[in-house]
Amino acid sequence: MIDMVSSDSNGMLDEGKEEWGKKKEERIVLLRRLLDIERPENYTQRVKVIKYLEQEGLPSNDIDVDTLASILRDDQLESLLMLTCTNSSAVFKGRYYTFSNGILQHRGSWDAVRNDLIEFLNAHGRKGYALLKAMLEVDTDTIAGIMAKASEVYGERLNPINMLIELRDGLRIAYSTSMNKEEKEKGGNGEVKRGRHKTVWGILEEVRPLVRHILDEHCHIPTLSTRDAYMEFEYEVKRMDEEFRTYLTGLMEERYEDTLRFGREVTSEHIARYLRELFGSLYLDHLLAIAQQYSLTDSSIVSEKNHSKVMSTGFNLALFGDPGSGKTFAIKDLIIGSENGVPAHGLPGMNRYCGGITPAKFIAIGEAYEGRSVNFIVTEFNDWFKYKGMVEPLKIAMERGIIRYETKSYSIRPYRFTSFFSVNYNTSVYSDGSIYEPAIRDPNFRAVEDRMLCRLHILTKERYGELARRQSSLMKGMLQEKMAYTAGMIRDHLTLVYAIQRGYHNKEFKPKQIMVDDSVVDRIRYAMDVIIEHIDCKSRHGEHRVPFSVRLEKKTLQLASTLALIRFFSSNDVITIDEHALSIALRYLVEEAWIRSGHTFDIKSVMDILSI
Repeated sequence: MIDMVSSDSNGMLDEGKEEWGKKKEERIVLLRRLLDIERPENYTQRVKVIKYLEQEGLPSNDIDVDTLASILRDDQLESLLMLTCTNSSAVFKGRYYTFSNGILQHRGSWDAVRNDLIEFLNAHGRKGYALLKAMLEVDTDTIAGIMAKASEVYGERLNPINMLIELRDGLRIAYSTSMNKEEKEKGGNGEVKRGRHKTVWGILEEVRPLVRHILDEHCHIPTLSTRDAYMEFEYEVKRMDEEFRTYLTGLMEERYEDTLRFGREVTSEHIARYLRELFGSLYLDHLLAIAQQYSLTDSSIVSEKNHSKVMSTGFNLALFGDPGSGKTFAIKDLIIGSENGVPAHGLPGMNRYCGGITPAKFIAIGEAYEGRSVNFIVTEFNDWFKYKGMVEPLKIAMERGIIRYETKSYSIRPYRFTSFFSVNYNTSVYSDGSIYEPAIRDPNFRAVEDRMLCRLHILTKERYGELARRQSSLMKGMLQEKMAYTAGMIRDHLTLVYAIQRGYHNKEFKPKQIMVDDSVVDRIRYAMDVIIEHIDCKSRHGEHRVPFSVRLEKKTLQLASTLALIRFFSSNDVITIDEHALSIALRYLVEEAWIRSGHTFDIKSVMDILSI
């Protein structure tokens, strides 16, 4: 904040005009609360103000709070309040000023109030939201009036008294005051007037704009259609929010500088090397799982020519193939940690494990996550398609579209699904690995697969041997020991990047975009041309066909961009795609096309041509 040290002939202080206007408005509210000189009965206090103004050489005729707010410097405002304010218990929590314990401080309280409000909302959920919304709408009212309005917002009867007391006595952003209400009553001698006291409640005037901003811009508390969605919000969403907030707070207080040092050096190549040391030739599956965590930032990918947005990083991940080929470890154990000591590498509070959840229940609870960017981990995706009619809503979910769902017993309001999936599902793979037979029989399932970044797991002798060696290392505790330090650094880095990109934290950094050079697009396009040239797929009528859609190129670009995001702290204001990130993405492209085409081209030849 810029201290006000001089005034010009118009009373404009040394600040920007717009900023000074906001500050003056807050000074008026402050002076009205603490001086109250505009009422005739406060003559003594008014005399003190006039004497102080004369002492300072300031005009003292026709004084009101608007004039005082315009002519006083900060130090004069402080001195005047010390001289005249008799209400030492008064509280003021403004954007520019704080008053408590009889002392005026030239700093705002909004950062602390913001944190208190977020904790309040996380603790009380929709009830807290309904109360604050009601108090903004009614200005001041009795408990009965506030209860009626809050119940209307909440959707059922709500008694807010305990929350009101918390806002007043704990957070000190609300107040209650007694007012006299004159009522007419009929008596033996006719109509008489009697005074009656009533208590009204309200939010401090200076914090109302902040409360409104938090509810309008930062509070994702939807009107929920089902009890499943309500229970999900109360017990899972709030828990996940608290987990993320607590982790981020600990990172900022204890590990911030270490995370920045790590972030200035780390690249996708460093993380790939770390995973190769742990998992050998299986490392790419784990790299994709970690990359998908970075993709949850949903960062903007822009074109080189005019920086217009072409897509976002967020993608869905699917590992499919033979049972027992390590799929669950990659998308679940490595990301959220496991009981056998594998530390979590993924985002805290941003991964919802869906073990035991039916697809119908997922569609119901998905409503509670509207507006959020989290990851749903489904380790038995096959089971979700045992239920008729699930392909279409899941396809819409993966397109981040509007989900509509209705049964005979309940109806879910239309809501936009804004989160992502990482899933695995078992398939039967032919002995030569050339063709897989989906266990999911719905003929439209390819539409779901087409919207995921997919990777096939074939349990070959080589893969079995690698899995067996890594399992032995896990049982001996060797891998856990290697993961202990680096897993925490990756998780801290991932969390800080997510917090910045999603607007949770802006201490030193602003969100960044990922710019796609024309050369990157050209290389992906060229790689696909080479693949199509080598494919030998024919339809029953002898026509050459392409067994995948153009979405495969889009997913390749999303993967390259996401891997480039790892260089967030070592990049300029705009992140570009580095060679290693592009190389990994092109390798994914070739291998996925190879699988989709049923191994109908020589993958080694294509890799050689593309120098991968």
